[in-house]
Amino acid sequence: MVVWSPFRFNCGREMANRFAIAPMTTNASHDDGTATDDELEFVRRRAAGGFGAAISSAAYVAADGRSWVGIGAAHQGHLSSLQRLAEAMRAAGGLAILQIYDGGRIARPELIGEQIMRAPSAVASLRPGAKTPRAMTSDEVESLIGSFREAAALARKAGFDGVEVHGANHYAVHQFFSPRANHRDDKWGGTLAKRMNFPLAVAQAVRDALGPKLIAGFRVTPFEAEADGYTLEDAKLLCDELARLNLDYISISLDDFRKSRPQRENRVYDGSVEEIHAPAKSPITELARVIAGRSAVMASGGIKTCGDAEEAIGLGADLVAVGRAVVVDPEWLSKVRSRREASILAGLPGDEREIADALSIPPRMVEYMLSRPGWIPRL
Repeated sequence: MVVWSPFRFNCGREMANRFAIAPMTTNASHDDGTATDDELEFVRRRAAGGFGAAISSAAYVAADGRSWVGIGAAHQGHLSSLQRLAEAMRAAGGLAILQIYDGGRIARPELIGEQIMRAPSAVASLRPGAKTPRAMTSDEVESLIGSFREAAALARKAGFDGVEVHGANHYAVHQFFSPRANHRDDKWGGTLAKRMNFPLAVAQAVRDALGPKLIAGFRVTPFEAEADGYTLEDAKLLCDELARLNLDYISISLDDFRKSRPQRENRVYDGSVEEIHAPAKSPITELARVIAGRSAVMASGGIKTCGDAEEAIGLGADLVAVGRAVVVDPEWLSKVRSRREASILAGLPGDEREIADALSIPPRMVEYMLSRPGWIPRL
């Protein structure tokens, strides 16, 4: 089967198989952005299953853009933590990829201070209780691009095999591309072409910082389900431009790859996304056609079995990222490989302490997951 075959990226790095551990928020780091022992064990146990690559939880590139208590890649003080993380991610020899992000208007005021929350424009998020940020100056936009560049350089120094830009799920890079969040009238907003400038600048900065021999990836939401959001046709134009930058892969972020369901900004998981702006054709297929082999295509969302992975690849993906399934069952890939899918755990234990202890999930991550009803099933 294709899923067990190796894959070579443009840069020359090779995955032993087509499975990657998807980036998952742990909310379990130290306050200074360094990884905790619990967090490292969560990663190590899952990577030990033999995934071709593991993608980290998103690391903040600037202290004033933090959206949770997660890892940082913002300065040299984070280097030792990142080195330990890269080592844990290579538990079975797979590639280690650091995802980097900025929260923009969905940064948490209690972490950064409400008075300094900044975003492309002074437009509040749709999340309940969201505060209105201030619009970034042009100098601040340029500085943030520099922060992404420096984070990528730090990842290289820490020994990662590559970096993924988190350009999806309503964080800052996504916000610059969104007509809902970006009301600017300078080079960073206004027309569709100008709204692409920031994502493209960040992707180019990361590519340059990594050099030609490390993996540069970009995660994108294929369309916005919200009214007045960007469309799949808009995303196709962005992905066409991203593929011109010699990126190694473009990851298509979906909550469910079959239902073409992206994550909503308000984080309501009631199925209603399917009824709003959902394209008739699979976003994976449509974006893969535009990318046309210039970068690998990674699919995610609802991959629970080997059959799911093969189906996603049949839609046009080269790689698949597995998230919730491997949270629930750390030995998921081992069971899939040995054809023991009937023994895969279907949900988290009912007892919170058992979740943390039996599955090597940091307690704060357990709290975070359970605060989002319907996101991960319970037994």
